Amino acid sequence: MNELKGKKLLITGGCRLSEDIVMAARAMGIYTIVADWHDIYTSPAKMAADEHWEENIKDYDRLANMIRENKVDGIITGFTDSYLVPYAELCNKTGLPSYATPELFAKTLDKTSFKEMCKSHDVPTVPDYNYLEFDSSVLSEQNKIIIKPVDNSGSRGIVVCSNPAKYQECIEYAMGYSAKKQIVIEKYMEIDQISVSYTIQNGTPSLSTINDDILYKSPNSGTVNCGGIYPSKFFDFYKDQIDEKVKNMLVKEGFKNGVLFMQAFCNGKELYFFEMGYRLSGGRHYIFTENQNQSSSLKQLIHFALTGKMADYHIADRDNAKFNNLCCRFNLIGKSGEISKIEGFDYLQRRPGIIYTSLLKKVGDEIGMEGTTATQLLGAYAVMKDLNDFKHMLADVYGNVKFFDNMGDNLVIKI
Repeated sequence: MNELKGKKLLITGGCRLSEDIVMAARAMGIYTIVADWHDIYTSPAKMAADEHWEENIKDYDRLANMIRENKVDGIITGFTDSYLVPYAELCNKTGLPSYATPELFAKTLDKTSFKEMCKSHDVPTVPDYNYLEFDSSVLSEQNKIIIKPVDNSGSRGIVVCSNPAKYQECIEYAMGYSAKKQIVIEKYMEIDQISVSYTIQNGTPSLSTINDDILYKSPNSGTVNCGGIYPSKFFDFYKDQIDEKVKNMLVKEGFKNGVLFMQAFCNGKELYFFEMGYRLSGGRHYIFTENQNQSSSLKQLIHFALTGKMADYHIADRDNAKFNNLCCRFNLIGKSGEISKIEGFDYLQRRPGIIYTSLLKKVGDEIGMEGTTATQLLGAYAVMKDLNDFKHMLADVYGNVKFFDNMGDNLVIKI
């Protein structure tokens, strides 16, 4: 019997990715409500939900009263950093389960605090520099730095600097994206990038995924994650040298439940973490873990919201980041402009090997700032025979899927 059927779930934040939460919950027989201060056109998950509220999610007293009056059984949030602390505050206000405290969320959201946490547990991080003491005269094409706001995500506000004359301009650009008006300066790393994800159940973390990131480095601004290959070619190195250190850190820092992802640079001999998110990742790793291991962090977070438990089984027994198959995720990205026509999405849905597709932009949408995740057009997830199979599929996709502007130009960027 489905113990969750008929329960009410409040989802804070209605971005397009949050449609995954709505659809998964509805498939489980759960009544869904999406709340944020945007209208349904700006928050598309609202259109998929049973009900939606146009409310400021930081108006805790008002929203808590609405939660009680509507007999909401649980609260969940998804893919947006800025919603994590309000989610925890709302749970505290209403007595509903939260997988972390506001203080722990805040610690993971700040890039400087995250790196300090890593360093205190012998978890390696990207070398950084003191902003007040940094000598910009050392900058060159061979000695670049990357400047980031400490408290933003989605590659917003990130800039690479190699020219002393541009240093102050880059500082001001990154600072403009920081609510705290704080930045971090790091060594620019020119080695491979990987992502790892963990699921935590009752204080026990388990490695759920590890993948090599596919990146597009914008010539004018930041870097966009365009996909991933699972498992990473660095799996054995990570498992042998890094995994236990990270698990030890999570246990000692008080991570009790939930899901998280961490990003790092790696060359198979050294690894340097630079960021984490204590939430569902935009990479939607749960699509592959459900396919390969019958374990979905998305469904586990829904279960936690309504019961206070991640699952009725031991998640670590199912987690196996060394998938049996080669799994490949990719996002098409585009140049800035307004989308007037989309062709070929049905091709993706029919192509053998592709197990899941989703449109992230629709006709009439503006493609966002270059070098950020706002340039992502669609996502596709595939189970492949080998890397050559993946390369052939990518060539097919670029040949068949197009996003046009009103001048008839294809906005898709080939990587």
